[in-house]
Amino acid sequence: MTDPTPEPSPDAEGQNASQPPPPADQEAIFKALSGIDLNTIDADIESAFGSRMAELDKMLEGLDDLVNKIESDIQNLDQPKPDSPQ
Repeated sequence: MTDPTPEPSPDAEGQNASQPPPPADQEAIFKALSGIDLNTIDADIESAFGSRMAELDKMLEGLDDLVNKIESDIQNLDQPKPDSPQ
């Protein structure tokens, strides 16, 4: 003898199909699985980005100084020396 399994009623299926599952809080899931807080990661990225931007600003400042020095040297080369014949 086989035991028949009851089939779900059409009304129950219709109710489940019309209701979407509740939205998952992805940040909470990630934190629970990994133990890492996304806010901490964001703060670390922001800190690293700020540090790199400060380095870049220093490099650009040095580059500006170098360009100004080269332009000055070129201008000095273009001018005739006072004791040389023209």
